[in-house]
Amino acid sequence: MHGPKPRSHAIKLQKKVRRLGLKVALTARAAEGKLLVFEDLAVPSHKTKNIVNYVSLMENTKKVLLVDGGIIDNQLKLATRNLHYVNVLPSIGLNVYSILQHDTLVMTRDAVDKIVTRMHTPINR
Repeated sequence: MHGPKPRSHAIKLQKKVRRLGLKVALTARAAEGKLLVFEDLAVPSHKTKNIVNYVSLMENTKKVLLVDGGIIDNQLKLATRNLHYVNVLPSIGLNVYSILQHDTLVMTRDAVDKIVTRMHTPINR
């Protein structure tokens, strides 16, 4: 008569808490010296060996997260899709879990600007 009723056990965090977590994660990467900012993430060709060479130049790097400001360049997608230790995200998709999952965070100047504006916009209720 009173059978089980499906319900969600998901926990939802407030927007302020999510923003604070993102700020703390970015600050931690910057304090460790694992936050690199470039003008752009343009690669000369779609070959994977270009990205492998760039990553090999970085010291103590096991996993790299590349964050671009706008739409991800097609050549960058093609160059990184075969590497399991390199991930590419747009700035709107950046979250705390992906920052903590990777050792080094490489961002463009445009991505930094968009994240800063995202942090300073008021939260609408």
